[in-house]
Amino acid sequence: MPLTAPLIPLDERQRLLELRDFGILDTEPDEDYDRLVQLATVLCGTPMGTLTFVDAGRQWYKSRVGVTVTQTPRDKAFCAHTILDSDRLLEVQDVALVPWFDPQLYGQDGPAVRFYAGVPLKTREGSSIGTLCVMDEVPRSLSEGQRDALNKLAKAVSTQLNLRRQLRIATQTDRLTGLPNWFHFEAQFDASRPSKGIVAFVRLKTVSQINSAHGFRVADALIKQTADRLRAFTDGGAFIGRIKRGLFILFFPDADPEEFSSATAPELTAVLQAPYSVNNLGLVCPINLGFAAFPRDGNSLDEVVNAADAALQMAIERDEPVAFFDKSVDNVLSMHYRLEPQLREALHAGQFVNYYQPKIDLATGRIAGVEALIRWMHPQRGLVPPMEFVPALEATGLISEVGKQIIRRALADWTAWKDAGLPAPRIAVNVAAAQLRSDAFVQDLRGALEASGADGSALGVEVTESVLIGNMERAIEVLTEVRKLGVPVAIDDFGTGYSSLAYIVTLPIDEVKIDRAFVKKITADPAYKGIVATCISLAHNLNLKVVAEGVEIEGQAAILRQLGCDQAQGFLYSPPVPAEQLARMLRNLPF
Repeated sequence: MPLTAPLIPLDERQRLLELRDFGILDTEPDEDYDRLVQLATVLCGTPMGTLTFVDAGRQWYKSRVGVTVTQTPRDKAFCAHTILDSDRLLEVQDVALVPWFDPQLYGQDGPAVRFYAGVPLKTREGSSIGTLCVMDEVPRSLSEGQRDALNKLAKAVSTQLNLRRQLRIATQTDRLTGLPNWFHFEAQFDASRPSKGIVAFVRLKTVSQINSAHGFRVADALIKQTADRLRAFTDGGAFIGRIKRGLFILFFPDADPEEFSSATAPELTAVLQAPYSVNNLGLVCPINLGFAAFPRDGNSLDEVVNAADAALQMAIERDEPVAFFDKSVDNVLSMHYRLEPQLREALHAGQFVNYYQPKIDLATGRIAGVEALIRWMHPQRGLVPPMEFVPALEATGLISEVGKQIIRRALADWTAWKDAGLPAPRIAVNVAAAQLRSDAFVQDLRGALEASGADGSALGVEVTESVLIGNMERAIEVLTEVRKLGVPVAIDDFGTGYSSLAYIVTLPIDEVKIDRAFVKKITADPAYKGIVATCISLAHNLNLKVVAEGVEIEGQAAILRQLGCDQAQGFLYSPPVPAEQLARMLRNLPF
């Protein structure tokens, strides 16, 4: 079967862009893909098989069986020929009839290739980015059943690739601007391994006022134009992320602080302060910029970002467009520490109280569990919102002690409900990063359970993705011990960070909670409904329970029921309420 040497596909540029967009090149092995390649070799009766991605000058193996190398030159490979036709299986029964192919492609010590069969991996856009292929050391042919099996397995690989890509884009990219979110930005920083640079926070000062005066569409358009202006700085190597409504973050690798302050900072300020044109409206949006130098102002990304944030707060307080970090005037931490005496007094006086928000079983309408949420009952101010004091608890290290108090109070309330003959639901408590870092956390949790006389069915633990990613190995170790107590573990705010199957399948978890940002839009945006459906399907495939957060209207609940979501919580059912009010709800089950 004579074949010409591999040609370049007509859509090569687009094909390579799509390949890059999958973010799969040079990644770690993956058990899901490994199993599919192993299955292909078993069904086809071959000693070799690979999941191959065809790059510009090489073919790289994500998964391989019987192959001793991780990549080979593209111009020596049959896979580069297979991708020329995205709709066919290419079978070469005897490679000795192909003059340009080297049967010792895998080296003199590797296996010789005399037979090849490959199916292209087709993207939704129609390009072929790689192949699922099998090989043998003797000439042969596949049966019709084997060809059908290889085609179906390749389709399964393509489906999984596209689903993972959709989830990665949804969870790493800001939908409005297309910029990376914080966790994608963090990954870019880690991957670039910079020796120095400048972190910049950009705050659009009056975006809320513009929203109120002209509507959210005008405000959104202005934010998108801001993102476009910031993209102009990526030509110099900078990368950008969007943190929230009117807040962006940039990192300028290799930037010198003095040169940056004299040249780049003024240029950035001028670009962003120029008038905007939206729907024939001429708009001006003042800005605040906060800068910090890496590693001068912080040895890690977290530290230098905190410094840049402190500089931004300084610019805001001084009502100036620009501020550089000054260690002698770190206003944010100063505010936190100024609040510390009040927080310590509140802790000792028992002013921190638990409120409970029900989790509703979508199939029955009954309360299936509750989440404990901290509130500060201040003697003069009344109920203080969490955002006013939780960051200070974390900054001052008091969060661990307050966390222990939350757990003890939750168990006391659970016991009281049980003793009153009520169907006491499991109480989920949120765990901060400082608690997971503490060697005493699991011991404290065990002690609280024993002291209350309750078992693991009384409690659940919820951790956010950011807490997990901060120290994955430590998180796995601690959460494994938590589950040994019979206490299930949930990932909170799933989908807002660096969500990926790569770590979800390795974590000792029982539940994922879909973030309210996705739930909020499922009735209006089919894309968000698709994302939520994907999250639910993936979680159920991993035998994980799914809880949707922020359910506010019946339409959202109806869609979640249709998609097979297990539980929901939100204001449609109940806001967070004191223990006594929840007891009344339990007496009147179901709603």
